[in-house]
Amino acid sequence: MKSVLSTVLLALTFAASAEAGAFASTANSDYKDNATSRGMAADGEFNNKRIAEIQERTRGDNSEAFEGERPIDGGTAQKVVLAATTTTGIRLTSPDEVGNQQQRVALSTSTGRQNEAGGACPECPEMIPIPGHKFAIGKYTVTFKEWDACVAAGGCGGYQPPDNGWGRGTRPVINVSWDDAQAYIQWISEKTGKAYRLPTKDEWEIAAQAGSTTDYYWGNDVGRNNANCDGCGSEWDNRRTAPVGSFKPNAFGIYDMMGNVWQWTDTCWQGNCAKRMFFGGSWNHRPQDMRAITRNWFDTNKRMRYLGFRLAMTLP
Repeated sequence: MKSVLSTVLLALTFAASAEAGAFASTANSDYKDNATSRGMAADGEFNNKRIAEIQERTRGDNSEAFEGERPIDGGTAQKVVLAATTTTGIRLTSPDEVGNQQQRVALSTSTGRQNEAGGACPECPEMIPIPGHKFAIGKYTVTFKEWDACVAAGGCGGYQPPDNGWGRGTRPVINVSWDDAQAYIQWISEKTGKAYRLPTKDEWEIAAQAGSTTDYYWGNDVGRNNANCDGCGSEWDNRRTAPVGSFKPNAFGIYDMMGNVWQWTDTCWQGNCAKRMFFGGSWNHRPQDMRAITRNWFDTNKRMRYLGFRLAMTLP
């Protein structure tokens, strides 16, 4: 009996170890993608703690595995901090800097948006310029309404991603790959005359933290009803996506940077651009997965019911 049990345990360990190779867990102090620090296990090395991570990561997800990295519980990592912060964690900007940023990108209002020439542009995504940086990022993740407009206009390859029966409209578009996001970006850029793209890893982290030094942009405690995840205390937890903008924005005025859906970035995984990184956690993953130190990757053609994207653009 002891021999049989040993054989079974060995087989389970081998299977988990193979998966661990594609889901290496690190919490690097300097965010280097190809290094480990603080005495944590190197990629490919295996231990019981990592087995527990692998077993837990698909909880509530019908065993849909995803690849990449997440910090091992108890690990430490350097928080993303802007060059200067106030006591509330928000970077101070001068009136001139604010004025320049407002000229760089048209912020959204209830009466519509502007295009490059100053005319009305209802199709233009609502963008938020990031203080002290030359980029802007989407106020919301791209929604089904926006994606469906692309398809109706003959773009996005005609692909209509399923909504899992949760509804479309202002819910974040899901079941879209990195390649699908590029098709949307090409369409919206041609339509509006603006050069949209996905944010880089560093841009996403800066925009998500919004000058904060805490685990989440609202504090170190996940609290209740601050986001949509498996354990966030919202009505959508571990059930479905929430309409965009259902929770309070971060200090930059950006919504759903943590929770609801994971978000593609433009950053390659360890130099392999057939794989791209994504961040932010989702409606069916743990609160700690929402932290900016949690990093994951997928092949660029991967589509998942918890994965969407948000736009970015470079400012002059």
